Amino acid sequence: MKRKTLELLACPTCHGELSLLEGGDNETIEAGMLACARCQRQYPIKEGIPHFIKTEELGELNRRFAEMYDRISPIYGGGAALMYTLVGHWQRKARRQLLDRLAPFEGRVIEISIGTGVNLRFLFEYPGQYEVFGLDISRGQLKQSQSLIHRRRWAVDLFLGNAEELPFPDNSFDRVFHVGGINFFGDKRKAVEEMIRIARPGTTVMIADETEKLARGAYDLFPGFSREDQGKKIAANEPIDLVPTTMQDVRLDILWKGMFYCLDFRKPG
Repeated sequence: MKRKTLELLACPTCHGELSLLEGGDNETIEAGMLACARCQRQYPIKEGIPHFIKTEELGELNRRFAEMYDRISPIYGGGAALMYTLVGHWQRKARRQLLDRLAPFEGRVIEISIGTGVNLRFLFEYPGQYEVFGLDISRGQLKQSQSLIHRRRWAVDLFLGNAEELPFPDNSFDRVFHVGGINFFGDKRKAVEEMIRIARPGTTVMIADETEKLARGAYDLFPGFSREDQGKKIAANEPIDLVPTTMQDVRLDILWKGMFYCLDFRKPG
């Protein structure tokens, strides 16, 4: 993690200012400890990634999916590419179609649930001066993403965290987006609120995920995958009802033979 990124971080619980207790004075920080001056919570930095959660302390649904993504992270990239093929699109064309909704890119850009970093391959093709950050709930996914970042020598900082409690101050990012995952978050409403909170006024927020049509045809047939929560099946519904009425330019499109949705809106300037 770049040392200057410390200025971007805040306690995910109380949004208090974080200070570095341990970590040395190098330009990059590989290991150390962050502490919140307000609530006294501490968060370790491991292999350059601040850890703002412990998997075992997550709610049941988030913990289950974090552990699942940890297990499948080595093969996740290939599976994602196959999924796009099944819906009739090459992965490149499909991901560019989503990212085009955020262009032009500028300032600070963050992907919530960055996974293995697949979108980075296409994000860095866009012109402009911008910094890129990524957060995910799965250590395994972040490990794969970090490996890609190191190979490509990209300047991307990663964070282990929960989308429902983001470790950033209000109004911090110029583009905020999420592709895949929100369907099965423990608290989707809180995640949407958090993405809005960290977006600067005038910022576009984009949320995309599978529709129920794809969930029935793929996930329900995947060995070991369960979208049951407290005895009920979680529906893969577009969260447009969770977008506050104060948001502007709200747009929802159903894409790729009805198997994916993309929702974007602008935080009032």
